Amino acid sequence: MSEKNKQEVLRLVDAHYQYEDGNEALSGIHTQFFKNEKVAVLGNNGAGKSTFFFLCNGVFSLSTGSIFLNNHLITNSKKDLNLLRQHIGLVFQDSDVQMIGSTVYEEIGFGPMNLGYSKEEVRKRVDEVVQNLELTDYVKRAPHCLSGGEKKRVCIGDALAMDPQLLFFDEPTTGLDPKNIKLFEENLTMLENRGIGVVIATHDVDFAWRFADRILIFHEGKILADGEPYEIFTNRELLEKSGLIQPTLVQIGTKLGWKQIPKNLGEFQKMSL
Repeated sequence: MSEKNKQEVLRLVDAHYQYEDGNEALSGIHTQFFKNEKVAVLGNNGAGKSTFFFLCNGVFSLSTGSIFLNNHLITNSKKDLNLLRQHIGLVFQDSDVQMIGSTVYEEIGFGPMNLGYSKEEVRKRVDEVVQNLELTDYVKRAPHCLSGGEKKRVCIGDALAMDPQLLFFDEPTTGLDPKNIKLFEENLTMLENRGIGVVIATHDVDFAWRFADRILIFHEGKILADGEPYEIFTNRELLEKSGLIQPTLVQIGTKLGWKQIPKNLGEFQKMSL
């Protein structure tokens, strides 16, 4: 998609966030996110990724700076914060922190119900999400009794029921086994097909390489780099400064002098034929 045809959803301008003790967690953040965009957010622990996600969803409020949703300036009013949380979904790293419903059905319906939608509309949204995420067998179960992968799907359902434009995931594959990681990536394809932009904080550079259209690197509370995956992962000086390594396929392709580096094993196998 060309820059001209991109539809901006969220923009942060000179965003700062300070903790109560005066320490600044984020400083001078300027960035924007677009509809149907796939972004990987990288950086070492303590770089500010989670704090940044909480600001984008309205869990935290800016110390200074501005947030725009569809060119609308978001204030600290309840109306604006509800608008932000409706359109910008957030899936926490720890699923248990996020879930409050006594059943999966109640959990997924909580957000729309809290926004004042009718019972019919809430039921319609929940039923659609349950079907899309194949959660029919779980609707009457307590979400806290599910497996890690099942909990993650329920939390995705929480966000989808709000009909978001962007979905932020904070290290979503932490604690998941390979089978559930594969299911998670299949769900990402479903989100992409629905036109939902996806922003994922991760330490997995191989996943970032095969998934993302764009990479953001956070370092000491600032955005150190913002660019296309090839540009980011072939910049050795940048990777060293941010404590990152090259994805496996980039390492191989660079050493062998490939003109085009495959994004995944499927593309690699086609090259090898």
